[in-house]
Amino acid sequence: MAGPLVQFCLRTYFRLTARGGAGSKEKFVEVIGRKKDGKKIPLEISRTYWESEKGHFFTLLLRDVTIRKNTEEKLKYMSFHDNLTSLYNRSYFEEELQRLDTTRQMPLSIIIGDIDGFKLVNDAFGYKQGDELLKSLAKVLKDSCRSEDILARWGGDEFVILLPKTDIKGIQEIISRIEKKSREVSSSEIPLNISLGFATKDKPQDDIDRVIKEAEDSMKQKKLIQSKKVSNEIIVSIEKKLREKSREPNELYERVKNLALSIGRAIKLAKADLDNLAMLSDFHDIGKVTIKTRILTKKSKLAEEEWRIMRMHPEIGYRIAKSSTQLAQIADAILAHHENWDGTGYPYKLKGNNIPLISRIIAIAEAYDVMTYGRSYKKAVSSQQAIKELKLCARKQFDPQLVSKFIEIMQEKEKNLSLFP
Repeated sequence: MAGPLVQFCLRTYFRLTARGGAGSKEKFVEVIGRKKDGKKIPLEISRTYWESEKGHFFTLLLRDVTIRKNTEEKLKYMSFHDNLTSLYNRSYFEEELQRLDTTRQMPLSIIIGDIDGFKLVNDAFGYKQGDELLKSLAKVLKDSCRSEDILARWGGDEFVILLPKTDIKGIQEIISRIEKKSREVSSSEIPLNISLGFATKDKPQDDIDRVIKEAEDSMKQKKLIQSKKVSNEIIVSIEKKLREKSREPNELYERVKNLALSIGRAIKLAKADLDNLAMLSDFHDIGKVTIKTRILTKKSKLAEEEWRIMRMHPEIGYRIAKSSTQLAQIADAILAHHENWDGTGYPYKLKGNNIPLISRIIAIAEAYDVMTYGRSYKKAVSSQQAIKELKLCARKQFDPQLVSKFIEIMQEKEKNLSLFP
């Protein structure tokens, strides 16, 4: 009696023959086989057929195609899904949109969402943290939607949800769940906020592209309302993280601010410029938030590579500020706060009056505070020694006119203090 494998091969041969006859050009067939332990495996059986004067003959060759099938499934999955979030991609969504754009699926609703402050998060915390934010939101959306909803990454930080047979009440329930779960997963460091807009097709004559545009416009309007609030929240988080990393007390920033404002008032800056100067005092070093703590707090001299990294912080700070509605007006000043009067500073070797005025003021105020209060990398000196150093560096590192004005301010301050024994 023929064994199980021989019987299996014979059955397969007859299947092939029944499909196209013994002389059929069909060479192979895919079947599901079983291992000894009962586990199913995909098999490909190929047939070679020939005739001779002795009769008809055939050879069947069995191949385990598990690896090939797994690869095909993976490629199929990748063609329909976003690699980062595992949600459907835009191509798949558009195919499903065409399939479901029928009368029996109405009301057919669409929600479009966009992460608030996403560019700011990327610039401040890095793309890895931005990716984590995208994955967190993807999970929130999955947990908030129904099994029949089509959820996809629309592009960048935008997501889209297709909701068959869903009216305004159903939309509001889903949006409410998304907003609630977003608040639950938000970290104290990076808030998760998403602006959501929606629209519904409830008449057959409605154009689905117009419905998508309406949902997108609704989302953008919501985003305009929320953007400033979210930007401020992220900036507060960045500021807090920077203070923690640098281990510098809040008093330091207040001292620098008071010194800078004393110069600003002495040269009669307009109120708007004084406000920007105060803001620059708080945020001129915001780019340091991306630099490792061991470099920020190192007491010995920085190595060449560490110094190269440290010198990047004005440009990083500039990108962060440009991404924030709160800080955008001082972005150029942040970029230039390490430029020198004689053009030897960084990052762009600006010279003289090409350096923003408030950047020149901050440079003097911060240098004086570093000298008189010290840092982890520098011992404190007396006020007289600090003034002497500022005079030596005038026309090189610092604006000479501002240095003169600052010295006048400090001398007047000492004079007033001497009146009170």
